Amino acid sequence: MRKLALLLLAVVALGVAGCGGDEDSERAGAGPTVAPGDVPFDRAFIDAMVPHHQAAIEMANEAKKAGLSAPELIEIADDIITTQQAEIDQMLEWREQWFGSREREPEAAALEVLGLSPAEAGMEHSSTDLATADNVDQAFAGTMIGHHTGAIRMAELAKDKADHDELKTLAGDIIAAQQREIDIIQAYFMGAHG
Repeated sequence: MRKLALLLLAVVALGVAGCGGDEDSERAGAGPTVAPGDVPFDRAFIDAMVPHHQAAIEMANEAKKAGLSAPELIEIADDIITTQQAEIDQMLEWREQWFGSREREPEAAALEVLGLSPAEAGMEHSSTDLATADNVDQAFAGTMIGHHTGAIRMAELAKDKADHDELKTLAGDIIAAQQREIDIIQAYFMGAHG
């Protein structure tokens, strides 16, 4: 089994180091080895934003289980869970309509097309465990500020570069909602509440 895994790794490495992507290799599922310029921006945005939203939903659920207490923060967590799941469902529906599949490329490949590192996209979270945080409200606020800032950064790119008007509209909605939430939670992060 280990030899097979090493062989597969070697084949992938050769494919990445190869001469580039002709049509046959792309049809054969060379997916992540396709040059970023060959991947439609809209598809890459969806492939990056879906796991970004999934991470936010996980953090909101974790914060609520850990004892999130400020009513404003509970409301934001609930809104994240509801709104971002609806946006995920919509983006996956568009992905299927526009690109023929709901199957996403790896997040790292999608971010490369967007020209962002995981840190710039707000996907490198500190190792803060909300369940053991001294102040769950403050820890949640701090984590979400960075995460939302990354989503806004991605959405600003989409407003400029997306081909589909629906995606540009969604990007505007993401910017407005997440900036509004940052404005509220900033005070909790700075310790002005609680």
